[in-house]
Amino acid sequence: MSNIESWDWESKEKMLADTAKWKDQFEDVWEPYISPDGEKIASIVKIGEGEFNVAVNEGTWEEPFEKIWYTRFSPDDRLTALISKDMEWTLAVDGVALEETYEYIWETKFSADGKTIAAIVRQESGYGILVNGKVWECPVKLESIASHVISPDGKTSAVIAQTVAIAEADVNAFTKGSWSVVVNGKPWKDNYVDVYGMTMSNDGQKIAAEYRNSICEYGIVVDENPWNEKFGCTWEPVFHPTNSNEITVPVRQAGQWFLATNGRIVWNTGFINLMHQTYSPDGNNIAAAVAPSFAKWTIAVNEQPWSKTFNECILKPHFSPDGRKVAAIAKDSGNWFLVVDGTVLGEAFDNIWQPVFSPNGDKVICKVEKNGKYAVAVNGKIRGNDYEALWNPVISPDGTKVMICGVEDGKYYRKVVSLSDI
Repeated sequence: MSNIESWDWESKEKMLADTAKWKDQFEDVWEPYISPDGEKIASIVKIGEGEFNVAVNEGTWEEPFEKIWYTRFSPDDRLTALISKDMEWTLAVDGVALEETYEYIWETKFSADGKTIAAIVRQESGYGILVNGKVWECPVKLESIASHVISPDGKTSAVIAQTVAIAEADVNAFTKGSWSVVVNGKPWKDNYVDVYGMTMSNDGQKIAAEYRNSICEYGIVVDENPWNEKFGCTWEPVFHPTNSNEITVPVRQAGQWFLATNGRIVWNTGFINLMHQTYSPDGNNIAAAVAPSFAKWTIAVNEQPWSKTFNECILKPHFSPDGRKVAAIAKDSGNWFLVVDGTVLGEAFDNIWQPVFSPNGDKVICKVEKNGKYAVAVNGKIRGNDYEALWNPVISPDGTKVMICGVEDGKYYRKVVSLSDI
């Protein structure tokens, strides 16, 4: 998170907005979002026929727009939204819209510090990527864009794009391949039938993606160079956190799923399914969601699955800061559970959000839902008050405090509590 050290970790409680008043002030109120530092809460509001605005704390943006959607705070706490004005779309930042407009705009993304903002746009000349108010220059027309990524430093943007036009029902042209990756406006040399699951290394120096070249032939391409190995199917590749030369990906072979690194099978155990592979912070361990048999989901750590399984699903694993523990959220028979190292902690919930470990790994904190109310749970047990709306708890850089942001009795509060007190 950007500038987390500079956040206010001393104020124990702030009431920043009476959101209950929004329902009286406006015709309609949409889902609220908060800034990373917890100091702002914002929601799209309808103020009249064909007029929308954004409520932020106790005020609104100065100018209303015809339509507004996809409000998102940047890592540096600026509020962005995609807005329509005079039947054209553009990006607004803290209420100020860009001068250039487009037929459509979507999927806003940010650099790690929030200073670079990117989004996909459609205009008369085709599709493109808008980066800090300017659309890429590209030597070929982009017929469509499926997705995009931006490097942490904001210097590199990449898209999965259709770079070759295909006539309707032209099967021969389709099988020759029309999709590729375009990096900072430069297309890769080869085209494929499909490209998906694109990801970028933490240092922003390498890009990897899945591709398909025939009905049943899948592979991984890294910086224009495909792996020699081909598979029956693949899932999204993941870079090692500190070594961009190492890429790990689930692959399907002989009817089972295995974990491969740089094209070589590294987990010899095959599973019915394998996904969400995750490295520990130091990169020495890796965990993944696996299904050892049909409708039996669990987590495997360094190829060894937990003995406890769940009959509906298990989500992405999360390592403790020291890499010794793994937490995951699992669903079984309609209920959600917090699981740490194969042991269910606490009670069942209607929903659970992303868990976060305390610095020493003894506490796992997460947002939970039960009976229509939200709460903070520690090691699977509810602590403190219920909330009408709640956001994921954030631990302070020194590991001693937790920021909890939520709506109680219609009022939005930002609270800072001692980690030892929850």
